[in-house]
Amino acid sequence: MEQLPVVTLMKLKNTVERILHVRGNYQGGILEMSVIVDNNLSKEVVETVLPKLLHALKLQGEIFRNVRFNYGIWQEDEVIKNQVCPMMAAISAGFYEEYQQKERAKHLGALVKYLKLFHARSKLILVLTDEKCQIEENVKSEMRPFLDKKLMLIKINEEKDIKIQYREF
Repeated sequence: MEQLPVVTLMKLKNTVERILHVRGNYQGGILEMSVIVDNNLSKEVVETVLPKLLHALKLQGEIFRNVRFNYGIWQEDEVIKNQVCPMMAAISAGFYEEYQQKERAKHLGALVKYLKLFHARSKLILVLTDEKCQIEENVKSEMRPFLDKKLMLIKINEEKDIKIQYREF
């Protein structure tokens, strides 16, 4: 896959702008953002799609020049491995050398509870997952008050088709 579809990149940029301009969210200064990658995704998908998404954000504007970047791997419902690193590191190919795919059934509700505790400061949260991610009915209410306006769910299937969800849970 050479390039991501232009429509996908535009939807990403528009959704990010909508999230950052929600009243009371981002008010200038250094942006803090989190990217959580579901361990169900293959290494090939992660190392091709995520750098392209982050690069598109870098090109979006001055806001993404200096970012406090939190990178997490969602291994199980209760297990998320986190690291703080430069956003440019996540764009480089060598960043994903230690990534290993481990397929497990996961529930978005468990991730949302974790994010409320440890990533509520982030003004933008991107969650990359596969089509099998189970979204419970109570997830939308669980996201309030911190995450419902900050979280963007990006579903990727094995053919690398991308579906962006924001406030559509």
